[in-house]
Amino acid sequence: MSTPERKCLLELEGISKWFPRKRTVKDAVQHAERQYVKAVSDVSLQIYEGENLGLVGESGCGKSTLARTIMRLYDPTAGQIILDGRDITRLKGNALRQERIKMQMVFQDPYSSLNPRMTVYEMLEEPLKVYHFVPKDEIPQEVDRLLRISGLSPEIANRFPGEFSGGQRQRLGIARALALRPRFIIADEPVSALDVSIQAQILNLLADLQEELNLTVLFISHDLQVVRHISDRVIVMYLGAIVESGKTEDVFDRPHHPYTDVLMKAAPSLDVDARTKEYAIEGDPPSPISIPSGCKFHPRCTRCQERCRTEQPALTTLPDGRQIACHFPLNTDSP
Repeated sequence: MSTPERKCLLELEGISKWFPRKRTVKDAVQHAERQYVKAVSDVSLQIYEGENLGLVGESGCGKSTLARTIMRLYDPTAGQIILDGRDITRLKGNALRQERIKMQMVFQDPYSSLNPRMTVYEMLEEPLKVYHFVPKDEIPQEVDRLLRISGLSPEIANRFPGEFSGGQRQRLGIARALALRPRFIIADEPVSALDVSIQAQILNLLADLQEELNLTVLFISHDLQVVRHISDRVIVMYLGAIVESGKTEDVFDRPHHPYTDVLMKAAPSLDVDARTKEYAIEGDPPSPISIPSGCKFHPRCTRCQERCRTEQPALTTLPDGRQIACHFPLNTDSP
């Protein structure tokens, strides 16, 4: 099903998240202006019901910050977050808690995200009791259901998180995220801390649950092959901004942005000849405190021209629905 036929479940309009940098004694003496870590800058996107949207980019590009801003774990510096038609950008207290029922998060570290002092039963019982989600006498059956759909036996309910393997803990994290039957799940690097064999099991579980429960998923990962396997569309972020988006196969097979191109070609591959020094991303990303003028990628781009240094490219939608922020894109009819 193409995305235009689906209802938009989540929309971001110009979302930015800047963190103030701690002032030093030197800053105070010199009366220096307050500096900010510009983790996310002017991000706009739409996520449609039932789709799996992949979000990729180098470490530090703002992926996790964007996820936590969507969840309202961080208050956005600017922009709007619209969930199921309602603006939740400035909601507080009970109003925000009620909206959070619709969206939950699966974290990267399956151990630190679980309370080691709570049994599995207590951990899954807690949200059901707090939100009065099911009658009190039905909570045991609901806990059993959550464990079963996550691939775990109800017999483990009285055990503690420390007694399980990494893969089992991540299944517990998924079960907890599903406790309130959300419509939208953010999976932030959910398999990066797991062995390869266990990764496949968790990915297959997420895919099965998405289809069975009609979930909408924002899947964040630095593993491009995982994203290609699981996602319908993919968004590429660089230094806090979207530089390219489109259908997964299109972006992987025919990238338009030079950053996307080298990112794909620099990914680990069994074919040594397929990766040469020409495709390595030169240098480190610039500091998010001091963003380059013009195109953010121009200091590392082999196609950089004078226009790139002075003029920031807008995120433009192409006739095929792809989006690209580049003055001189690859694989298009543009110059």
